[in-house]
Amino acid sequence: MKHHIAAGLAIAAAALPGVASADWTRGYVVEWNEPAMYYGAKDGVIDPGTDCPGGTNPEVDWIKVMTTAGYTEEEAKWLRNPANPTRSPVHGQNQMAFRGKDRANVYVNPTSTPDPGLTAVTGTIGEGIDLDGSKKTGFTSPAGEKGIDNNFYKTVGCWKTYRGPRRLSSGALQFNDSMRNGGWTTVIVVAGKGNDPMNDKEVTVGFFVSDDKMVKDGNGSIARDYTFNVKPHARYEAVFPAKVENGVITSTKAVDGVLREPAYWRDLELLRAQIKLEMKQDGSLIGYVGGYRPWEDVYRGWVGARGPVIESLTWVQLPGVYYALRRNADFSPTGPKGEKTHISYALRVDAIPAFVMTPDATAQVASVQSYKSLAAAEPGRSMAAIPSIRVVDGIVIDPKSKYQAGPTADVFASRVAAAASN
Repeated sequence: MKHHIAAGLAIAAAALPGVASADWTRGYVVEWNEPAMYYGAKDGVIDPGTDCPGGTNPEVDWIKVMTTAGYTEEEAKWLRNPANPTRSPVHGQNQMAFRGKDRANVYVNPTSTPDPGLTAVTGTIGEGIDLDGSKKTGFTSPAGEKGIDNNFYKTVGCWKTYRGPRRLSSGALQFNDSMRNGGWTTVIVVAGKGNDPMNDKEVTVGFFVSDDKMVKDGNGSIARDYTFNVKPHARYEAVFPAKVENGVITSTKAVDGVLREPAYWRDLELLRAQIKLEMKQDGSLIGYVGGYRPWEDVYRGWVGARGPVIESLTWVQLPGVYYALRRNADFSPTGPKGEKTHISYALRVDAIPAFVMTPDATAQVASVQSYKSLAAAEPGRSMAAIPSIRVVDGIVIDPKSKYQAGPTADVFASRVAAAASN
């Protein structure tokens, strides 16, 4: 159903009994979101720039990596040989996992191998939000704002999967294509108490999920002014107290929340989260959601997406990513002296006008409140980017294969039964 009236500024019936309507509301659907990564090169993904003066991580010499780990050169070359039937062109070579001390699996035990290094951002410009209120730490925004906290960008911003111009990094393209083709939908509702939506001291912003898929126009862009029902969800929801000044929405209080993330790990769980969003003249909404996220969950997401594949295609060694995330973690929920289990992060958000309806579809959402009490029980968190594939400890388990990888595996196994009898 498409409405033929302008989106936003709608005063509708209350979404839940006993909840008063706001004086004004605006609804949006997120048509693009990606980790906020400032791109400092003129062109190219791997080329040097102000963000990454040495460019991205170079392609890994896996023969050297495996021989350093204790494999013979002959074994290393056979593991990398396309003629080896245990090396899948789709899933990679599972034996690559077992290169830690005593052939430990480096994906689940990354400290079993020395830190191989990960090229970090050394530039001073970064995107996001000042989360800790200190102008002495963090990056400077492209507009000159000091104190931008985004150590996730500092850690992986020179990884070629994440690097690239706005909306053009390979990771952002992959996951936004999934979202835009119906994988999931995020809606935003902004509600205020004043008479001027561009300047209001009492605003609430809600991020919710919807089961309704976005619609594309003839150019392949997401169409504006379509209708989406809020789906109450026990996990994916975030509600922000905020204010608006000259059309810019900023948090007045940090909150905890979980968004649906465009990544292998579906949960964007943020502590002390804040927003900075701008309501544009064309009706769109752009800006950032920032906060501190558990860095080990992020690492496990890459492991669960098939470690050998991530490593081979994206030119990193996952233990290096683990060490870098741990090194750059900058927040402890237990206080400044506690273990840094979280890392500062910012999500770049692009949203367009939409009609956001109550869960029962009887009225347009007229205020922002939590719907978690209406949510059905949800299954546990998952990293099921590839749900049809069984991945255990970062490697793909093939029940049909006689030769499985492992710390005691015979790499040759009579050259894998003479290359599976040709």
